Amino acid sequence: MPGLTIAAELRKACRIHARLLDAFIDMTEKELHQLPPGFAEESLREALEEMRCARKQYGSMAGVVVVSNAA
Repeated sequence: MPGLTIAAELRKACRIHARLLDAFIDMTEKELHQLPPGFAEESLREALEEMRCARKQYGSMAGVVVVSNAA
């Protein structure tokens, strides 16, 4: 059934996106902890917020439970 194949491929793609976002969020958090307050720190905080939002969306589309230590 083509519909089931498309749904499975969509979930697979969402899981990949979610996994990559998890890794990028982790790297960004580590970088953020090394920065003094200022523009770069604020910019990374905003980027983290956007990535976490995207991660939640991909996770829900893939049927993946979001596990995060988001503040």
